[in-house]
Amino acid sequence: MKKLIVKLPARFEDLDVARFGEALQDISMAHSAMRVGNNPEGAWGVEWLLNDDYCDEMSDIKARFSVIESLYGYDLEALEFNIEDVPEDVDWLQQCYQQFPPFTVGPFFIYGSHYEGSVPEGLTGLQIDAATAFGSGEHGTTNGCLQAMLELKSQGQCPWNVLDMGTGSGILAVAAWKLWKTPILAVDNDDEAVRVADVHRALNAVPSGKTEMSTACGDGFKTQEVQAKKPYDLIIANILASALLEMVDGLVEVLDDNGYVILSGILIEQSERVISAYEARGLVFKKRYDIGEWCTLIMKKA
Repeated sequence: MKKLIVKLPARFEDLDVARFGEALQDISMAHSAMRVGNNPEGAWGVEWLLNDDYCDEMSDIKARFSVIESLYGYDLEALEFNIEDVPEDVDWLQQCYQQFPPFTVGPFFIYGSHYEGSVPEGLTGLQIDAATAFGSGEHGTTNGCLQAMLELKSQGQCPWNVLDMGTGSGILAVAAWKLWKTPILAVDNDDEAVRVADVHRALNAVPSGKTEMSTACGDGFKTQEVQAKKPYDLIIANILASALLEMVDGLVEVLDDNGYVILSGILIEQSERVISAYEARGLVFKKRYDIGEWCTLIMKKA
């Protein structure tokens, strides 16, 4: 039995890593993905447990990775494929699970589906499927969004209609529902992201439906479901800065006159440009969270 190890860039979000993780789903016995050294800003280490035969001939594995790169437009340098022997007396899967211990962000207790303990008293559990989203919540952008939501909650904000644009794993939509028990629409332009978001909705016992949490796949703010449910008094958009700049008009169009936005996926050096673009469309800067190299913004429609 062999363990195949590949490093992926630190800039990758959970969904990007999941795409590569599932490239070998049909030939691997298990796989995991964690940031190296549990550093929330570090590169990803992705591991698969494979029979020896698959590691003897790497051309098929490399071809699968090339397809993922081409399909999703990833511009990666040559990947290193490292292979290690796995002793027969080692419970590899349990060993991987131990690398993803539960952690907290404010009152949120974030844990993998392998965790067998209980959620500590006084904390709100967010369960993440270990097979699809190892590490969710640890990245600076996700962490910043969770902190921003907690800040709004502490101010007494009680949104009645929430949009999570670019939902990815769905962790932010699930967290928003647990904070406010209000209708949440989680949207992504990737079918797999929507599927994973639905998995996490179910894992966390969040009800499904238009008045609870619903999901949709579509083209950003043009998505039919987004237009049908507007306006929103809270929009969460944890996507890249370039996308936030392209989407500014669409976001403002569906935002309530007194609505808040949480913007993330922004490098610190990009933050002033994003702030200026949204201020030019009538939003007011309220607060920012800088975590590592990433920035999360809270803004409000004036």
